[in-house]
This record gives sequence, structure tokens and C-alpha cells, in this order.
Amino acid sequence: MLEKHRSINNRDYLAKKELMFSNHNSLTQSNHTRSSSRSRFELQVNRNPDDDSIGLINRKLPGELVLRVFSFLDVVSLCRCAQVSKLWNVLALDGSNWQRVDLFEFQRDISETVIQNLSRRCGGFLKRLGLKGCKSVGDGALRTFSGECRNIEELILEGCKKISDSTCFNLSNYCRNLRVLDLSSCPQITDNGCIALRLVQ
Repeated sequence: MLEKHRSINNRDYLAKKELMFSNHNSLTQSNHTRSSSRSRFELQVNRNPDDDSIGLINRKLPGELVLRVFSFLDVVSLCRCAQVSKLWNVLALDGSNWQRVDLFEFQRDISETVIQNLSRRCGGFLKRLGLKGCKSVGDGALRTFSGECRNIEELILEGCKKISDSTCFNLSNYCRNLRVLDLSSCPQITDNGCIALRLVQ
């Protein structure tokens, strides 16, 4: 009877000991996990692009001055500057830097999506756009362009074979400041489109 009682007590003791050890391991693992998570979080914070982008030039020069410098850059240089940091991305892609855009050199890479995004980004700032030879650009892109860039004054569409009279109608409805329009080598433009353009004053 005494041995049985001792056996029960031993089992209880071992069970309690195992429970305590298990709780200790769980607590240790939990603390280790929190510590590891904190380390990873701190590492992510240290890798934050904003921290990397806050260089001397950004601290010394006001954004207005950097924006003024960007206004003298060409399209390629602006795109490169936009990849430097978040701040430069905002400044480089500001619509005021994109008043005159010529995409002839990139004609093979220009899709309708590019023109639509450019139109929304530039908006009323865009005065001149050259799309000579951009054969992938069609009426859909020019529809967005007409609605977004109503202050356009010069538009070169030479060789844009996908555009039709629909583009002429949209330009006549929205782009009242248009003064120069090149539609040479655009076989889908008919007399109806040309007549619609006469309404532009």
C-alpha cells in the first residue's frame, strides 16, 4: 500500500516536472520568437527606402529647387531620376516636367497603356506630344489623351496607322488649343475626320 502511494506521488511529481519544463520551453521559445521578430522588424526598418533616399542633396535643397533642375532633363534622364528614391520619383514624374514629350526614339516600345498613363500623369501641363512611328497606339489611347490633356497645342501622329476618325472627333471635342496636328501616313483617317477637325478653333 505504501509503495503504491509512493508510486502515485512519483508519477504526480514527474507530471508536474514535465509540465513546468514544457511551460519553460514554451516561454523561452516565445521570447526567442519575439526577439527574432523584433530583429527582423528592425532590419526591415533599416532597409526602408526612405532612409536610404534621405541623402545630403535632399536635406540641403528644397523640393522646389530639385523640381526646377528636373525641368531641364530629357525623358530618359527623368525616368532614371524617378528610380533613385520615392521623393525623386514624385518630383521627376511631376506633370510640370512633361510639357514637351517626344517618343519617336521609343516608338517600338510605346503601347496604349504608356500613353494613357502619361496622359493622366501630365494632364493639363502637356503642350506638345510626338508619337511619330508609334504603330501600337490606337484610338483608345488617344481617347484618354484627349480627355486628360486638353491644353495640348502640338500633336504629331505621323505613322500611327491604328488611329481613325474617332481620334479626330475626340480631339475636336476636347482639345480646343490644338494648333499643329500631323496625321501623315495615317491611312484610316478619312474626309469625315478632317471635317471634324475644322471645329477646333
